[in-house]
Amino acid sequence: MARPTKAKDPKPKAEDAEEILEEGSPRQSIDIINIVIMALVIFLSTTFSSAASIYFLAPIALKPILSQITVKTTGGDAAAGDDSGSEAPAEPTIGPVLPLEEFTVNLKDTTTERYLRANISLSITADDPKFGTLTGEAATKWQDEFKAEMASYVPSIRDIVIASLTKRTSAELSTAIGKQTLKDEIKQNVDGLLQGKHKVIRVNLENFIIQ
Repeated sequence: MARPTKAKDPKPKAEDAEEILEEGSPRQSIDIINIVIMALVIFLSTTFSSAASIYFLAPIALKPILSQITVKTTGGDAAAGDDSGSEAPAEPTIGPVLPLEEFTVNLKDTTTERYLRANISLSITADDPKFGTLTGEAATKWQDEFKAEMASYVPSIRDIVIASLTKRTSAELSTAIGKQTLKDEIKQNVDGLLQGKHKVIRVNLENFIIQ
């Protein structure tokens, strides 16, 4: 009697073959690498997005906090409205006038002899709260006392003015810029002479004639 033949095992399908791939096979390694790369891309995208958000949003969020800190540091609204300690007081625009009489000097022209005749006076800070409030005889008396105080300075001031005039040419003193430069130099040198007791507000040029 013939023996029954044993049925042959069917060949595994392609899908089943992929399922039974051993761990560590090339296909599985590629899948793991792809997963790692995707995770890394997502992480980096999230990180850069967060950094960009912080960069643009941080100033907006911190501005109110910084403004509060600034207000507290400067002492609040009271300190902000009080500028007495932060800026120097403005220089006065008027003051008693110190006349220096007439000057007649030779100028520094080389081609021909030129000379200047001019009346020059100085407006000087009063350093006295009463200045400008007095009238009549009281104002005249105050002015006489001021001239007596400044009398000892007048010879030195005249010397400063003469030195400033004689080193200039007629061409220099014929222009507005030249006259202003002269005034600035006289003011600076006279201020140095007075040493802060008074300051020159303005140098006044009158009857300024070049011949």
